[in-house]
Amino acid sequence: MQFMSKLLPAYALVLMPGNKIVKLAKGIPPKVEIEVSMRQSKKFVTRVRGLEDYAIDPNLFSKDVSRRLACSATVETTPSSGRPALRKNHVELVFQGNIALEIEALLVDESLCDHGGTK
Repeated sequence: MQFMSKLLPAYALVLMPGNKIVKLAKGIPPKVEIEVSMRQSKKFVTRVRGLEDYAIDPNLFSKDVSRRLACSATVETTPSSGRPALRKNHVELVFQGNIALEIEALLVDESLCDHGGTK
C-alpha cells in the first residue's frame, strides 16, 4: 500500500480496435470542453474544444455529428470575440442546437436511446 500511495497519476490514450497506444503521459488526461450558450431567443449553440488531444479529426467528427443529429456544424480556427484563445493547432467546433448530451454519448460510446443518431 505504501508503494501505491507514492505513484504519480498517469494516463494512456488507446486507439481501438487493436489497442494501439497513441499517447502515454504523466498527470491527468486532457479534457474535452463542451459548452452550450444561448444565441437568440430559444436558440442554442454547442461548442466543443479539445478533440485533437485524443487524435480525433475535428472535420470528420463535425461531419459525422451533423449527419447523425441533423444539425449544422462549423469548424472555427479563430474564436469569436469574447471567447478564450485556442491552443496552437487546435480548433473549436460549433454545432446548432443544444446537443451536449448527444455529443458526450458519442465520445464515450454510450447509447442514449434505441433510435436516433446516438445509437
